[in-house]
Amino acid sequence: MKKIVPAIFALMLISITFISPSCTPKDPTVGSLSVYVLDFYTGFPVANEQVYLATSYINMQKGGYYAVTWTDLTGRAYFGDLPPAYYWFDTYDWQDWGAVQTYAGHDQYVYLYVNVSQKKSNK
Repeated sequence: MKKIVPAIFALMLISITFISPSCTPKDPTVGSLSVYVLDFYTGFPVANEQVYLATSYINMQKGGYYAVTWTDLTGRAYFGDLPPAYYWFDTYDWQDWGAVQTYAGHDQYVYLYVNVSQKKSNK
């Protein structure tokens, strides 16, 4: 009888591993995008710049943005929980823009070197 108790206990532990759900995570459905805005001439980050994200070039031109955020002190604008797609990005004060494809489960990083200002000078 003493030999049967450990065998039953071991059998119960093994059966629990087959019944319990798997520890593997589900397939990711979203990704993220970090846009680093840098000055073309100096290479310095452009801080406190508004960055727009659109799902097409036409939407970007019309102002139909998917998301809007600001750059931090390192020039990084972060967009999280993005479904996989092509995205176009633009800034408020610069005419330069870019595009990127995002993937589920991946953190994308892109650099936008801006050099053509849209700022109005006060003359």
